[in-house]
This record gives sequence, structure tokens and C-alpha cells, in this order.
Amino acid sequence: MVRLQSLPKTGVTPREFCRICFDIAHLSQEEIAEYETESGYRKKCIKLLAKVLGVAECSVRRWGSGLNFADIPEYHKLSLAYALQAADMQILRENKAA
Repeated sequence: MVRLQSLPKTGVTPREFCRICFDIAHLSQEEIAEYETESGYRKKCIKLLAKVLGVAECSVRRWGSGLNFADIPEYHKLSLAYALQAADMQILRENKAA
């Protein structure tokens, strides 16, 4: 059971969310920069964000250029934090079952 007190109180930026989901957050800044400047990386981020948040890709594109998506609504940042926490909980459950 999830306690309400354990839910995230602050959101996660789209850029950080994508770094975590694409498993590059642990890399050096130089290595992250290489991944983020690859052709098609922004498009992959847009697809991921749209899918996780349940919005259209064109909506994500309207949140701004680059990878920061500066105009993303705050409630979506919080939803991204919830998604990360849910994924962590799933991993813990799977590890306990193994």
C-alpha cells in the first residue's frame, strides 16, 4: 500500500525524466551531451512523454523547443515524478519475487 505522505511533492523535468528512462542519467555530462545531441533524440523524448502522460505528441511539441520543454504544465511534471516512483516500486516488487 502506498502512503500519501510518500508520494512525490515536487515534479521532475522532462529532460531529467528522459535521461532516467533512457538510462543515461548516470553517465558523465559529456556522454549525456552526446546522447542528447543525436539525431532523433528529441523525437524519442516527445514520444515517451506523450505516451506516459496520455497526451498528443503535438501537445508535447508545443511545450517548447529543445529538451527542456519549458512550457510544460507543473501538474505534468508531478505526473512524471509519480511515474518514476511507480516504476521504482515495480522493480522492488520484481526483485522481492525473484
